[in-house]
Amino acid sequence: MFKRRRTAAEVKTTRNKQKRGGTTGPLQASGRAAGAETRPVNREQEKLIEWMQTVKFRNVLIGGVDEAQVWKKLEELNQLYNAAIRAERARYDALLGAHKEASNTLLHKYKRKLAEQSSERSRREAGAETNETDRSREDACR
Repeated sequence: MFKRRRTAAEVKTTRNKQKRGGTTGPLQASGRAAGAETRPVNREQEKLIEWMQTVKFRNVLIGGVDEAQVWKKLEELNQLYNAAIRAERARYDALLGAHKEASNTLLHKYKRKLAEQSSERSRREAGAETNETDRSREDACR
């Protein structure tokens, strides 16, 4: 029969969903939602995020911003990135060291287990050979 008329709010919501490309919203190249926040891993990354949010450039009459100040801000940004990279390297080195230590422990454990199994197997084989030679001697004596 007749369709119910939609309210203005329902129409607006539908339009917003269409603009966003569906209900979930567009994804960035990284696969995360466009508005998703990422948590910093270390203090240097926090400093970098804070700097990005608070950086301001001095305006000049002609040309937009002061070029010398832009270069100074870029140098600050470079220093922050270098500090963040050093912190990440230290973190990864620590993780690699822990992983290497754990893998060496497991390697020694499994080598020990393999050696025990092979010595046990050789003992069994030696025992089986002894039993065979004993039987053959008994047969020869009869």
